[in-house]
Amino acid sequence: MLSYVLEIGGADIPMKISVLGGGTIGSAIAEALHKNGHEVTVTRRSVEKISQLAKIGIEVTSRNDKAAEDSEIVIIAMKPYDALAVLKDISGATKGKLVISMVAAVKERQIKSLIPEATVVRAMTNVAAKVGGGFTVYCSKNLTEENEKKVVKLLECFGETEKVEEKYMDALTALGGSGPAYIFTIIEAMVYGGLKVGLPRDLALRDSYQTIMGAAKLVAESGDHPSQLKDLVTTPGGVTIDALYELEDSGIRTAFMRAIEAATDKAKIISDALENFDGQQK
Repeated sequence: MLSYVLEIGGADIPMKISVLGGGTIGSAIAEALHKNGHEVTVTRRSVEKISQLAKIGIEVTSRNDKAAEDSEIVIIAMKPYDALAVLKDISGATKGKLVISMVAAVKERQIKSLIPEATVVRAMTNVAAKVGGGFTVYCSKNLTEENEKKVVKLLECFGETEKVEEKYMDALTALGGSGPAYIFTIIEAMVYGGLKVGLPRDLALRDSYQTIMGAAKLVAESGDHPSQLKDLVTTPGGVTIDALYELEDSGIRTAFMRAIEAATDKAKIISDALENFDGQQK
């Protein structure tokens, strides 16, 4: 198994990491970190809801303060208001530590104001991190070279990673963070299409997700624009052009653009609403 652990003094040393918030994203990144050899603790108010993590060797607890205190790196994966309240509570436990926020819409400077003695990184991934297929973006103003290497190593446990300007984070949350939901909808629609023309359900599902994975890999590895690759498949008088005609008639591209714009706008609205939240009350 390929293990993304940190190389310190020539040796591979697993990190002790706490993931505060064992929801969908928190559980996904905890599993990825665990698979890559790190010692992981996950928190949630109701530990029964993350019992599946305990079964694979991940420590679970309801104590955010204790988890943060006992770890080298803290990852926050909660809803915005919950995260800000927790950050205020654990401020003392984060002194001198690296804290990575996976919280949507909360700006780096607001996180830093609540945990001033920590090194803060704002990041965003998606649920595909669970299988190492995520795309994780991050930003931070004051990372040392050593901490930058730590951040990249950890985020690579979730898949591809890239440093970006913070001004893009809300849009990337809408595009990549929410993106799997769009793709799941496409897969479901393709399966229904297969069922409509008589394919067995399992075969329609397998063909749908494999086609999407293959097409995405071709875009990633060929370097060609998607429109060029689409044209390769679309022959005069063939079956593909009839299908594309129906998709264009449905306004599919406009629908996707509107969806991403709406999600970006919502992230910005939440971000603006959080500006005056002090971590204690709405």
